Amino acid sequence: MKKILSILLVAALATPMFAEKMTPEERGNADYSTWLPAKGEFSLGFSVDPFANFVGKMFNTAGAANYNHEIGGAPLTNQAFNLSNPVVSLMGSYMLTDKLALKANVGFIVNYTKWSCNVLDDAAHFENPYSMKQVQDVAKLGEYGGSFAFGAEYRIGKRRVQGVFGGGLMYAFQTYNETYSYGNAITEMNQKPTSTYANYVSVIPGVIDNARLINIAVDMSGNMDFWHRIGLYTSAGVEVFLAPKVALGMNVNLDLLYKWSSNVCKQYEGYNLLTKQVETFTDTRNIQNYSGVTFSTENIGANLYLNFWF
Repeated sequence: MKKILSILLVAALATPMFAEKMTPEERGNADYSTWLPAKGEFSLGFSVDPFANFVGKMFNTAGAANYNHEIGGAPLTNQAFNLSNPVVSLMGSYMLTDKLALKANVGFIVNYTKWSCNVLDDAAHFENPYSMKQVQDVAKLGEYGGSFAFGAEYRIGKRRVQGVFGGGLMYAFQTYNETYSYGNAITEMNQKPTSTYANYVSVIPGVIDNARLINIAVDMSGNMDFWHRIGLYTSAGVEVFLAPKVALGMNVNLDLLYKWSSNVCKQYEGYNLLTKQVETFTDTRNIQNYSGVTFSTENIGANLYLNFWF
């Protein structure tokens, strides 16, 4: 997708270079009405932030250690755990008049990672101290989210450069979950088995002394935690028509959002010395959540984009 967007942007930027040269007077009197969107037309747009990020980094002189400057944006998501934002967003609009349009923007995150590591099989090693049999510990991270914006925009200008102003409603969410499974089971005889990912803790002193983490960032029912934001946004920007019905746009957003999360806690498993069973313990003693209001220029949509009108 990044390569496709880069090719489209380069092609669009190159289009005017092949146009017939015009004098200043001819350019001043040129009629670009057929280039501009009209009533009844709809558009499909794509953020070009991957290309914009590359361009921004090219002009960063701070060195490789700070090679992360950008000049683009992406749909809004929560950053409480420094999670990634959608790199590419999709937007569309429908012209109610030659100037007024309805507009929507959607962006998504799907980020799943699995780690596995071989560890010594405790049961096999107990039967044969020279055994090299192994089992696997597995860690999984799931990160999913998206943002949705719906509103209206109004255009000013009759030439190739138009001002675009809008506003509307938006909602964004993100989930995060980190789970662990272990090849060596906890038993009465082996209450602290060999593991790569486990850091054993005492969750109930004298009852469950050797517990290992199995789930992080979950609510009290064991489901993935959710972060939410909902509110109003406004935007102001410029679109430059590089060819008939093809525009390169840039905008900035101002939003007023209410944000909240569900309760966040951790789950452990360990051997209960009283019940003589392996049990799951949900630690609600350090439960966390948040709520509040954000008023800022945080991005909710593609800030550098290509728009195609049909």
